[in-house]
Amino acid sequence: MNKIKFSKDFFVAEKTNDVFKEVEFSYDEKVWRGLLPKFLEKQGLDLTEEEFHESIEKNYELLDPSKKADWIKESDNTWSNKDTETYKVLKALYSGEWECRVCGPVPTVNPQPASRLRDLKKRGYIIGSKRRQCFNCGKKTMHDILVMLPNIETRFEHGNELRAPMSEKFKSRAKSVLGMTEVCFNVRRTSVELLIDHKFPSQRWSQPESPNPDYMPEDEIKNKFQLLSNQTNMWKSRYCDRCVKHKRRGDFMGIEWYYQGNHNWEGKNEYDENGCVGCPWYDLVKWKKELMKKLLL
Repeated sequence: MNKIKFSKDFFVAEKTNDVFKEVEFSYDEKVWRGLLPKFLEKQGLDLTEEEFHESIEKNYELLDPSKKADWIKESDNTWSNKDTETYKVLKALYSGEWECRVCGPVPTVNPQPASRLRDLKKRGYIIGSKRRQCFNCGKKTMHDILVMLPNIETRFEHGNELRAPMSEKFKSRAKSVLGMTEVCFNVRRTSVELLIDHKFPSQRWSQPESPNPDYMPEDEIKNKFQLLSNQTNMWKSRYCDRCVKHKRRGDFMGIEWYYQGNHNWEGKNEYDENGCVGCPWYDLVKWKKELMKKLLL
């Protein structure tokens, strides 16, 4: 029996930028069906696909059910006050399994746990969320799972300070300014289907992001961001991961053309945003416009 199985695609957790892949780990007496993180906004984790897959074997060992009691004990030792609402939500997730937000243990201690979950993530806990069919209440509901891994060793000097927060007001306004349009396929989508993508990929950041105030000028929003779906955001991430490793820029649907530069990434250093200019995935709207100009010459 294959002890490790995982889904083909990554997914972005709803209402977050966190990226996970579902896994199934088989042990002698138990099968754990959970997920592993690729990108965690609050914790400053940002793995390439290669780094993610290299970590699977190690995470399989760390998540062995025999280590669960010690993990919980170590976790509890970090809490001086166990009467807080945040700790109560954590304890409700100590099963280490998917828990339904409608009929599971979380709503019994806090019917609206979103802010508590954010607080736990800021403390280093890995918590994934996804809509799933609940075998208890029979409904398709939001489920949460606590992944009992050690504190994350961030790959960034600045940790989670690299990404500036976005308020819900800012997200709503930015999506409106950008026309509620997913730029890969140029289709209008609902707000929940759209992700605000930084044109300059975080894989190449070395300094904290500039703030995202609620009233950021519209021109700045258009210069800094574009809208993608979960799937197209994954496509871009894969191209950027490859580019960071091999210095070869991505194509668009097999079209290998660049309005500035060529397929080679040629920044002054690995953090130089100018090296991304001209790549289709850096600014899909501009790339398409420049391609049309070229074709009409």
